[in-house]
Amino acid sequence: MVTIRREIPTFAVGDVDAARAFYSDTLGLRVTVLDNGEGLVLRLGSGTPVFLYPKEDHQPAGFTVLHLEVDDVDQVVDELTAKGVEFVRYNGFGQDEKGVARGFMAGGDGAWVTDPSGNVIGFADGTGTQALFDES
Repeated sequence: MVTIRREIPTFAVGDVDAARAFYSDTLGLRVTVLDNGEGLVLRLGSGTPVFLYPKEDHQPAGFTVLHLEVDDVDQVVDELTAKGVEFVRYNGFGQDEKGVARGFMAGGDGAWVTDPSGNVIGFADGTGTQALFDES
């Protein structure tokens, strides 16, 4: 059996400085720039670290690399839209005029943005996300 001490999610970015500005200044996450130039560490609200590393030939994934559970997706959409962030719209996904998918992820709402490297970041609210991901 594999003994896991800690999980550290990771994904690549094409521009570390642009990623730092987006995650810190736009989303308000705590970001540490590594002194050795090897990337960034995001600290999520739960304290979970996420390592972002530079990749010169970075190609964004065709899927959401990180979902952030929030209290109110509409509030997040309004706040980020005011900062000039555009929300991703998917054909046939039933998003409203703000780009919010209602009843997404076990009854909550969802919305998606891309970071400066094209990585898709999702926001979800509602008690359904807690039931899906909390330990029982």
